[in-house]
Amino acid sequence: MSSHSKGVFMALSGAVLWGIMGIFVRSLNAFGFTSIDIAFFRCFLSGIAFMIFNAVTNPKALKVDFKGLIICALYGIISYSVGFVSYGISIERIPVDVATVLMFMSPVWIALLSRVVFKEKLSAKNGISIVVCIIGAVLVSNVIGVGNVKLDVLGIICGLLNGFGVALQVCIPRYFSNKYSKDTMLVYGFLAAGIVFAFFTDFGVVKAAVTGSEGTRAIFDIIFISLVCTMVANVSMVKSTSYISATVSGILSAIEVVVGALIGLLLYKESMSALQAIGAVIVVLGSLAPNIIHFEKKKE
Repeated sequence: MSSHSKGVFMALSGAVLWGIMGIFVRSLNAFGFTSIDIAFFRCFLSGIAFMIFNAVTNPKALKVDFKGLIICALYGIISYSVGFVSYGISIERIPVDVATVLMFMSPVWIALLSRVVFKEKLSAKNGISIVVCIIGAVLVSNVIGVGNVKLDVLGIICGLLNGFGVALQVCIPRYFSNKYSKDTMLVYGFLAAGIVFAFFTDFGVVKAAVTGSEGTRAIFDIIFISLVCTMVANVSMVKSTSYISATVSGILSAIEVVVGALIGLLLYKESMSALQAIGAVIVVLGSLAPNIIHFEKKKE
């Protein structure tokens, strides 16, 4: 497998795992978990698990000086807090459909940060892909169907901040990659964010959920959303930038909205209009086509 293929596979894997996360968010919400409660487990358990994984496979990743520890901690606290908390606020104040599309402005933020910080030029191909994916996301999320719903300014700002938080999660480890490995950034970033979220987590609700009649289900949901939908997904997305540009990773992340829509259709019997189906196809083509063309040119 070529380096480009590996990067594309990792980015797509992360996007798909983010896309199925809604299943477990809904389940935990039914147990009474808030977005902060879920964010705590996503960060803290991911940090513990990834620390153990690196202790066995890559012990050097756990060695970091005090300055590095502070940088890693700030990375986690800022990027995950901005991403997780702002999304929670946005879906409380504006329609989920609109919040979802605002979240998918992340490829734009990533492209801008890559231009400013890494001096990367946005190719015409990637620029077109970003526009196409955003159009597809608008259709899939059915924003056109929200009618005359009054949009809250704070909700819109938080929706945009969520996309910026995702961009920070991808770009910051790359910026410090010459000094600290991405594994180091992720381990201590996860743990630091988890510690901060712990101060705002309702452990009474958590205890009631895991000790109740459906405690096994609650524990499974917590573990899966933390280890698979967060640790594996975020690690895959962040480390994909070692093989492809951050902008391309951001474009491929748009697949998440398609997966989420399909989950709603197949598991929750949510309706999907013809426009939404067309939007799903547009997102898939907009994100994958440029990379397929890349492979074909490379083979020639």
